[in-house]
Amino acid sequence: MKQFPEWLSATLASDASEGKGVLPENILPLQANSLVVGPAHVLLINRDDNLSVHKALEQPPAPGTVLVVAGGSTSRTATLGGLMALRMQKHGIAGLVTDGLVRDSREIREMGFAVWCRGVTPIAPKKTGPAIDCTAVSIGGITIRNGDLVIADDDGVVIWPQEQIKTLLVKAEARLKYDNERLARIQNSERR
Repeated sequence: MKQFPEWLSATLASDASEGKGVLPENILPLQANSLVVGPAHVLLINRDDNLSVHKALEQPPAPGTVLVVAGGSTSRTATLGGLMALRMQKHGIAGLVTDGLVRDSREIREMGFAVWCRGVTPIAPKKTGPAIDCTAVSIGGITIRNGDLVIADDDGVVIWPQEQIKTLLVKAEARLKYDNERLARIQNSERR
């Protein structure tokens, strides 16, 4: 699994992509100070049903992967709860991004599993399916494909297309350097 620099944040990722690939602002971290950067593994669920998530864990994606689950934008039930989050964590999945809801939020926070979601609910999902196999999904009009890079933190979630990762990483690093230079100038001017 490719390692990404520790300084990479959603803000720098958004600056590098000029605001493209930013998921809707209602997809929020379940816990403050969460950060995940990794390749996407996409899943599509049916409204109020999470059979696709269960099926995906039968042959889990590579460690370090971020599970991106779409199709829950109108669901009233949870995409997952504490037990499934624990299974994901045990398989080395870095985190979950979903346009759906989650439950057992306190358990998930206590285990330190990184989740970005639309909200929480106590309602359990159905598991009647069908399980949907796909290589691309859409959340808020943003297409996410297997292998695209997910950068998620307290500011939100940014998706970089896999064929642009190297270019965008160079742009993000240049932005970081520029911001650090500005910060130094501001700090120096205040000391006078």
